Amino acid sequence: MVERPLGPGLTLCVCIDGRGESRQNARGWSSDAGVRRGRRNLFLSTHAVVGAAIGSLLPSHPVAAALLGFASHFPLDAIPHWDYPIRSDFVKPAVGGRLKRDRALMLDAVTIGGDALLGLVGGALLFASPTDICAVMLGACGAILPDPLQFVHAHFPREPLRSLQRFHRWMHTKRPIRAQIVWGVVSQMMLVVLVVVLAKAAHEDVFGMIVAWGVP
Repeated sequence: MVERPLGPGLTLCVCIDGRGESRQNARGWSSDAGVRRGRRNLFLSTHAVVGAAIGSLLPSHPVAAALLGFASHFPLDAIPHWDYPIRSDFVKPAVGGRLKRDRALMLDAVTIGGDALLGLVGGALLFASPTDICAVMLGACGAILPDPLQFVHAHFPREPLRSLQRFHRWMHTKRPIRAQIVWGVVSQMMLVVLVVVLAKAAHEDVFGMIVAWGVP
């Protein structure tokens, strides 16, 4: 790895892999080590369902749903979790390599695209109705957005993306679930079930009834 300073807080990194191919990344925040240590992201589908739940609680405020969905991404990433690996250097946020139309890129496109689509469809089926579908979908999309912005930052490391990426990394769990794939998937499914139950309870005002029962 060779690093060349480009300016304050910005370094050009040239990595030579085992095949003698170079990978460049203009960066000021990370390296391949972050990926090797397991700094990956929660499933996009999990984020989307949480964002959809938020949107369902704000049917008349779609902009607020999108903003709160976006904000929900970071505390969720702070929860220890497992995620599928990213194979293409072009997609990896810590590499930002050149575009190569190869099998790795195709697999990433199918995996990540399918993950996001599953979350959006699942969120719509669980929470959307004709009157609030806009807020639900904006909440889901807002909750997913920080991860695509990591990809954008890898290729265009400028403000405000740089500050957002720094905050994203700071919030991200430092205790990922690595080898326990089954537990990693099950834990995210449990989180989704919990969110669905809480959202449904909020819609039916279960919490208000509990408080009312406790008042003498």
